[in-house]
Amino acid sequence: MSKLLSSIYKEILVLIRDRAGLAILFIMPMIMIFVITLVQDSAFKNLKETKISLVLVNNDADSLGAAIADGLKKSDYFVLTDKINGMPATDESARKAVANGKYQIGIIIPKGATETIRQNARIKVTQIFINLGLDMGIPVTSARDSVRVNILFDPVIKKSFKNSIVSTLDKFTSKIEAKIAFSELSAQLAKVFGKNPSDFGFDDMETVKVQSSYASGDRETIVPNSVQHNVPAWTMFAMFFLVIPLAGNMIKERDDGSLFRLLTMPGSYYKIFAGKIIVYLFVCLIQFALMLIVGVFFLPMLGLPRLDLGSNFAGLAIIAIASALAATGYGVAVGTIFNTQQQAASFGSVSIIILAALGGVWVPVFFMPQVMQHIAVFSPLNWGLNGFYDIFVRGAGVSAILPDAFKLLGFFAVTMGIGYTVFRIKHRT
Repeated sequence: MSKLLSSIYKEILVLIRDRAGLAILFIMPMIMIFVITLVQDSAFKNLKETKISLVLVNNDADSLGAAIADGLKKSDYFVLTDKINGMPATDESARKAVANGKYQIGIIIPKGATETIRQNARIKVTQIFINLGLDMGIPVTSARDSVRVNILFDPVIKKSFKNSIVSTLDKFTSKIEAKIAFSELSAQLAKVFGKNPSDFGFDDMETVKVQSSYASGDRETIVPNSVQHNVPAWTMFAMFFLVIPLAGNMIKERDDGSLFRLLTMPGSYYKIFAGKIIVYLFVCLIQFALMLIVGVFFLPMLGLPRLDLGSNFAGLAIIAIASALAATGYGVAVGTIFNTQQQAASFGSVSIIILAALGGVWVPVFFMPQVMQHIAVFSPLNWGLNGFYDIFVRGAGVSAILPDAFKLLGFFAVTMGIGYTVFRIKHRT
């Protein structure tokens, strides 16, 4: 027991005397949370909160143009205008303004669009009645070409966003087209049966409504945002970044002889490793607590969302402890393998940055290419991050985070095994 206590005492002394190491462990991650969360906040915001500038050229001046203009005005997504530099927007001026980045989107509705839709609908209805043997006395003419609503995009707009806007507008115009067709059908039926068009009930026909929400178990009010991502992400980064001070201190104690004094004391090698694990486990848990405090109390002071901790505190403790052990095991392995502080610091910092990038700390995994998403599952930071996501965003229970927790504990066991084996080889007497 004296060897274990001596190892713990020695680790605490080395840690508190290393001011640069303490700054890396506690101050740097909090600064990173503040900076990165503020930078990424707009990317996580709802489209409703980040309005898109849009210029509308309505050459139709009829039902289609009016419906599109009214729908865009009522939408919370766009800042709509039909003027450029105080003058009514034209096809050419809208194209130039969007190309120059003054507006992100331009919509050009062609002249006579509604009349074209109406005429084509009238022809279709007439053909239906003729096929039924009813002569409406309306001459059958050939259908006109399809109406083409031109959507202009700023070249910097992402393709995924562009596709979303095109799809939405396509559905909206299809709805308007169907309404015009039903209106024409009502008018023709009214002539046949001698009634008012409104008697047929086609005027306001809407049978399907789409409602969206976040699927997060019983807690559907949890909305993904920059805080819900960055606090667990940078908590994982902070925990694993202890590889630099931990590995550096291990090499330093070999160089200054303090390790040799511990080895001469009665007891096994395990107690030396146990002392490091205990001390740095508590260091990681302190980091975790500080990150939660930042997310709950300080980030809202900057106008950012408040971190929602969820209600699964047992799962939160499990994934935090498992992540802390994995980070400690990695630090011990690096500290035993390398012989100089420069080697350990270089490899440790670069490897953690790579694991963080692959694991979704810098950019969420679902934003990555498909190949990178498959690689991300091998990063221990991704395992911890997924566990925190399950609690903070999905409102999951303990059973949901256990697979990731077991992966982290397995990583801890493997790295500690590597560290202990290398340690025994280097200090074999």
